[in-house]
Amino acid sequence: MDFYPPWLLDGAPVVTCARGVSAVAIADYVMTAILSVEKRWDTIRLAGPEDWRRETLGSLSGKRLGLAGFGAIGRAVTERALAFGMTVGAVRRSGWAEPEPGVEPFGRLEDLAAVSDHLVLALPLTAATRGLVSADLLAQAKPGLHLVNVARGALVDQDALLAAIDSDRLANATLDVTDPEPLPAGHPFYSHPAIRLTPHVSWSAPDFDRRLADRILANLDAYARGEPLRDVVNAATGY
Repeated sequence: MDFYPPWLLDGAPVVTCARGVSAVAIADYVMTAILSVEKRWDTIRLAGPEDWRRETLGSLSGKRLGLAGFGAIGRAVTERALAFGMTVGAVRRSGWAEPEPGVEPFGRLEDLAAVSDHLVLALPLTAATRGLVSADLLAQAKPGLHLVNVARGALVDQDALLAAIDSDRLANATLDVTDPEPLPAGHPFYSHPAIRLTPHVSWSAPDFDRRLADRILANLDAYARGEPLRDVVNAATGY
């Protein structure tokens, strides 16, 4: 909802969103990014017979996946990560009233980053989360961390991220979102060997338009019948 003007939430009687429509596609993207890093997909390709060599590749089994945000995307990522034998930890704004199967709850993102091999940002951009991934947080991250951002670019202090990678504090970053979008020509993220940059496409799937239309039509029908609407935006939280 960060794309919309504040008066929309303040003035409209009710606003709904398409929460979770792209969760499966985004979760698939996340797992692709993690597998690509662990299996060193960009570096093991052979250039010719003279390039034949023995390589040691990583594994997902036993690795820690951290989730910043635990909504529909977090749940879809968790389902896939557990199938690969990963352990999953998560932080979320609403806290943990009851346990989530297979998920270790964390109260602070700093504590989660300190033990995670792969940290996924899957939370909305609000005044409270802007710049959440700061130089201070990255300094407390587990050495060799892989950061995956499928949420909003402004969650991350991009200068601090670049410095953390160049100092070998972080090993990799997969960024589907940046601030601004697109980044200006010549930005170091385009050519950095440890950064994979994609054009905000993690949500993309062949059935996206149909799924979005189904959600909109279902809410319009409910509105016309005077029934409760799905995925109503909370003006106080901004999403």
